[in-house]
Amino acid sequence: MTRNEQNYYNDVSSIEKSLKRIASALENNPLQEQTVNRAVNRILEGNIDSQVDETLQAEEDEQARLYTDDIKAQDDALNKETQEELDTHHDLLHQLVQNLDSTDYLEFCNEHCLRASDTVEVSNYITDLDYDEVLGIIRELEEKSDDQANEDVIEESFTDTSKKDGVPCDDDYDIRASAEIYNAEINYPHGHLGTKKDCILDYVTNEFGSHGARYTDIIKFAYYLSDPNSPKFGYDNRGYYSQGMSGRRPYLVYGGKDHFVKGINKDGVERYFALSFVESVTDYWKYCDNRKK
Repeated sequence: MTRNEQNYYNDVSSIEKSLKRIASALENNPLQEQTVNRAVNRILEGNIDSQVDETLQAEEDEQARLYTDDIKAQDDALNKETQEELDTHHDLLHQLVQNLDSTDYLEFCNEHCLRASDTVEVSNYITDLDYDEVLGIIRELEEKSDDQANEDVIEESFTDTSKKDGVPCDDDYDIRASAEIYNAEINYPHGHLGTKKDCILDYVTNEFGSHGARYTDIIKFAYYLSDPNSPKFGYDNRGYYSQGMSGRRPYLVYGGKDHFVKGINKDGVERYFALSFVESVTDYWKYCDNRKK
């Protein structure tokens, strides 16, 4: 029997006793009938009010329980989403550290007071990092990787003057040839790519696809897009052509109908993608930190 049912039967019993006393009073003194009727009405009204109050209270308790359960469910979903995102960044950092060469790995361990010989300690350290810490270290390693890539392209200027399809036939021939094609598209009156920014975004999407492009890939193509016959791209050229990515007016990462964003590719590595393309290859992407708002 529920609490409401118990209360109901208790009230009935109480009413029954009261009615018996009233009946006895009427037998002894019929003149008190009006007074007794008012007393009976008060008893019955009091019982009805009590039942209504209990019903309303039960409904309020149920609503409060449902509201609390709903808030808890939302909190659980948010915590799960946050944890999944943190786990993804932990996995990415694990991969980046594993890809370090021996010198960079030792430097990483020294910076974070870890024993390089204890891989379990290093792994546990990475797993225990909070959200901001893990993002900060990932950013540092990515920047170091970009710097190394830039150093790798520092080579002596080519001396071979041979050409193929109108551009120098050196190690960057494929990029030069692509730049030549995009140049023709810009200069063609009915071309669908009207600006160099359009060409760079289109080139990265078609050339790198779901893998995404590195910082150096973008500025290197921008360099040759200005002139496919330019001297071989080197470190000295990096500064000027990076302005569109990180300068005072980084037009390649902000503004217009389309621009670059950063996303995590299928290999778990952060790369650049066109905003119009990124959601077709990954759910993990963000706007570039240095874009001007």
